[in-house]
Amino acid sequence: MTEPIKTTIDGKNITVYKSKETRVPVVYANMYMEAGRDVLSECEKLGCKPFHLVSISNLRWDEELSPWAHEPVVSEDDHFTGEAGEYVKRMTEQIIPYAEKLTGAPSCRIIAGYSMGGLFALYAPYVTDAFSASVSASGSVWYPDFTEYARTHDFQKKPGAVYLSLGDLESRVKNRFLCQTGHCMEELYSDYLEKGIASVFELNPGNHYKDANLRLAKGISWTLNHV
Repeated sequence: MTEPIKTTIDGKNITVYKSKETRVPVVYANMYMEAGRDVLSECEKLGCKPFHLVSISNLRWDEELSPWAHEPVVSEDDHFTGEAGEYVKRMTEQIIPYAEKLTGAPSCRIIAGYSMGGLFALYAPYVTDAFSASVSASGSVWYPDFTEYARTHDFQKKPGAVYLSLGDLESRVKNRFLCQTGHCMEELYSDYLEKGIASVFELNPGNHYKDANLRLAKGISWTLNHV
């Protein structure tokens, strides 16, 4: 990778890590905090195929990554305003054109994320045809009504591959939504397979906060081998 190129678009911090290779996939990763170098370090250990990484941080996390409005679920501080559709538009109209002026035309685009970013990575193909694959590492698939939405709506462009992962302790909580995370993930995995999408559902040791960068890197690595 070359030295990262940084800018701000619509208040979001955009960091572009260019591969030395050309015409390779570009991974767009929405991150709670900028962690591109750490994710790339984990990818290198895993022997990932070459790719460009575009990390996006300083998001309004609950607001811009939630597919529709909902009352608080995890804590009283939740602010799920359902702006994901609007954020997809900003990505496709502003962030992607900027990034790909730097990287050149990619062989394909992959949307990736962790937690709410992972939920957004699964939602995006229903509202845009910009991405060819999704990486949802410990994705917030417990989000109310998401699995039903996924079963009953058509993709703008069917993903070529979908990676799903979860920590094996993530569903062992009392919250009535979060305790369903594993069940929701299994439902989505089954649905994607039935729709003919190359998919995998991987369990990792630990809770939601363990090895986030490694989990994201594992998803990127698997997906690069299936697009």
